[in-house]
Amino acid sequence: MKKILCIGSVTTDIMLSPVDALPRPGVLQAVGTSSIHVGGCASNAAIDLAKLGAPAALACRVGHDSFGSFVKEQAAGAGVEISWVVEGPEQTTTSVVCINSEGERSFLYYPGSTSALTRQDLPDPLPEDCGIVFVAGAMLLDSFDGGPCAALLEQARSQGKYTVMDTAWDFQGVWLPKVAPSLPWLDLFMPSLEEAQQLSGREEPADIADFFLERGVKNVIIKLGSKGAYFCPAGGERFTLPACQGVKAVDTTGAGDAFCAGFLCGLAQGWDFRRCGQLANAAGALCVMEMGASTGLRPLAEAQEFLKHHEGGTWH
Repeated sequence: MKKILCIGSVTTDIMLSPVDALPRPGVLQAVGTSSIHVGGCASNAAIDLAKLGAPAALACRVGHDSFGSFVKEQAAGAGVEISWVVEGPEQTTTSVVCINSEGERSFLYYPGSTSALTRQDLPDPLPEDCGIVFVAGAMLLDSFDGGPCAALLEQARSQGKYTVMDTAWDFQGVWLPKVAPSLPWLDLFMPSLEEAQQLSGREEPADIADFFLERGVKNVIIKLGSKGAYFCPAGGERFTLPACQGVKAVDTTGAGDAFCAGFLCGLAQGWDFRRCGQLANAAGALCVMEMGASTGLRPLAEAQEFLKHHEGGTWH
């Protein structure tokens, strides 16, 4: 199985639930639960991959602080290789995640170390034993988005690696210019529908996929949340896979990252797009059933067994 190098955003998530409204200034409001977890697209995906049983490495930047130590301890404990996690003088990126009674979440975000990640922080040349390079959390990587990221992906391609990107919500509102230079160097682009709409200016998944394909991306997946995902494999027929049914969402934090991890786990084993997509849906469903971005993930055999018993994606 190919090793996956996950590059990009990392946070420490302070999770509060339920939060259906914020208190007015000066007022104290109690919540039912509070917990701390590793978050961020790259770290979530790496931990999810390791839990599924896929070899994963993490390349990111944390601060020289307790949160940075927490990220490294949790990732290493899950079986992720952390040789390329570097420390900087800034504080580790932090999110306060407010989860409402329906399991949906809102974020208060401190950019910190994620915004400071540079190309110089990343391995050069890229590790020979990593066959897939996954840039996760694009548009939050202020010092890496754009030209530096494109150069790394071009280098990865020249080393014979499969290149993948997922995005995060651009709170700065810049959108397409942050990722446009990277698109011609991507074998696979996996944004959420909401982010893809902002990037492309188009509404429907088919039209959005065309937008990215026209700009050089080889394969496109549009994540549709509770509706599943839309798949556009190069040279193949497009299709939609519905999400797993009968799943009660406790916390949707990290569901998109779990989807990506499930898909890449299948891809690392040489599976076709449909089978990878089925595993991706199972991983996303398992994620939302537990509090925390990676808590619900299970080994591959258990994820396959889970999928057999949930309408929406029959394993084959």
